[in-house]
Amino acid sequence: MEINGKLPPVYTRQTVNAGLKPASTGTAPVGGAAPEERVALSERAREMNAAHQAVSRMPEVDLEKVARIKAQVQAGTYRPDAEETAARMLAESLLATS
Repeated sequence: MEINGKLPPVYTRQTVNAGLKPASTGTAPVGGAAPEERVALSERAREMNAAHQAVSRMPEVDLEKVARIKAQVQAGTYRPDAEETAARMLAESLLATS
């Protein structure tokens, strides 16, 4: 076997010449359906899409709740329920592992 530094044609990069169009293969465009095909979404899919868009526009942090708790902490009136907090933490960790 001789190694000459040249790759076989399969591994060489093809270049595109400006102004030339690729030959038509008679198949549908890559990544999409043929122009005459249509996709119909169910009502449920449209609802899910609308919900996803609404959630994506919402801030990740409830600023009003943060301000309310911050004011309670500063006033010395914030009294979290330790048992409820522990139960929620446990439930969340169990959900994450399932």
